[in-house]
Amino acid sequence: MTSVTMTRDAAVGLDVGATTTKGAIVTRAGEVLLRVEVPTDRHAGTKSIIAVIEELIENAGDVDAQPVAVGVGAAGFIDAATGSVTFSPNLEYGDPEVAEAVRSRSGLPVVVDNDANAAAWGERRFGTAQGTDYLAYITLGTGIGSGFVVDGRLIRGYTGAGAELGHMVVDPDGPPCPCGLRGCLEQFASGTAIARIARAALKEGDHRSSILSFAGSIENVTALDVAKAAREYDEVARDVLAKAGRMLGVGLSNVANIFDPEVIVLGGGAVRAGEAFLGAARDQLARMTEAQRRRPMRLDVTSLAQDAGIIGAATLALDEVVQTERTQKRGLRER
Repeated sequence: MTSVTMTRDAAVGLDVGATTTKGAIVTRAGEVLLRVEVPTDRHAGTKSIIAVIEELIENAGDVDAQPVAVGVGAAGFIDAATGSVTFSPNLEYGDPEVAEAVRSRSGLPVVVDNDANAAAWGERRFGTAQGTDYLAYITLGTGIGSGFVVDGRLIRGYTGAGAELGHMVVDPDGPPCPCGLRGCLEQFASGTAIARIARAALKEGDHRSSILSFAGSIENVTALDVAKAAREYDEVARDVLAKAGRMLGVGLSNVANIFDPEVIVLGGGAVRAGEAFLGAARDQLARMTEAQRRRPMRLDVTSLAQDAGIIGAATLALDEVVQTERTQKRGLRER
């Protein structure tokens, strides 16, 4: 008897960052079947998006999957209604009409949302915050992104630029931010900020820090170099991460004041900096919430690791397909 392989409905999900564009084929159960990752063209982000999508669709048959939709979590301010990028401080898209560009090339329904919104949705559906109706997701990478679920719904704001924690000003006289303001939280607690603070510390202080043994020179220092040095108990590195962590804790206290979430989930590459960074953030958050006599705030790290945004984007797209199908069936019944 000849066996028959059943093809599974799935979605293509993308997580578009300033450094890397990651994509995967994801089932309705949140299972990642096939991954593709490419460096993001920082001057033509939409080109990178389309390249990843086309490769995944072309190879979907290898994992017995049939893509029925595409979900894109894109860095920047997103008009989710049109699927377009309205502003992105750390990445140029070339063609900001992302949904239309992808739809014309793939022929599939397309949902585009902010990358942190997508990750928040992925965490709520399949991650450490599964089932939570009040969730804050903070992604710490090149910049700082944030996604918020309130009463079971994503918060996007009037124009799609709402709830952007990374661009909350914490020091009006602080460093300039690519968004056009000064002193945004992103300039104190992101991976980019950690690297900048470390370079400044090395220029002013002890050049025997092991940060330099990883980076080679002060100019080449990255957040990863700082994290590696901190794991070896390098004093300069641990001090840099503690400073960044305390500022993150200040930002998280503001999240507690504005949204009162059940849980705050941290994701992104900078969480790999470890306890020297995260412990300082946790302690600062605890001090500030205790001072206000707030309930203890649960702070956790994503259980989906680097797949949160991919899974969330795919799930948002599949949810949209299901909703469209229901609407169409309801219309037929009412005729």
